[in-house]
Amino acid sequence: MSERFAAVEGRRMVSRTSAEELGALTHLVADVGQRKVTSLVMGKGRKAVLIDWDQVSGFGPDAVMIADESALHEPRDDHESEAADGKLELVGKRVLSDMGEDLGEVTDVVFDPASGALETVVIGEQEVPATSLLGAGSYAVVVKAPG
Repeated sequence: MSERFAAVEGRRMVSRTSAEELGALTHLVADVGQRKVTSLVMGKGRKAVLIDWDQVSGFGPDAVMIADESALHEPRDDHESEAADGKLELVGKRVLSDMGEDLGEVTDVVFDPASGALETVVIGEQEVPATSLLGAGSYAVVVKAPG
């Protein structure tokens, strides 16, 4: 069953080994080239920590299970710092076609919670297959022109 980025915000993060709640999911970081969720972010700004996708052991409707507390880490480089600050979020970004047409704004992203694979990018009322994703920057997401 697919999940939406908007629906998972605020979901509890729980350690599989201790069963302790570690915090709440703030947002997801996706690699557009791989078309996959690469990490989860808990917290914001300087207090943000990341969890690499391979440390996620279960993505349920009530909680996200992670291997253990050692899976949490501070940003290790500039890219992860931008992710922690929310600068790499897809939701809210402008969408441009590869022909330069403004298609609107990303309102949501649908992904497979078992694999992290991106399935669909939602632009207003329109759903675009993730295979159409070409790139993402600080300002916009670029997709193949429709048709």
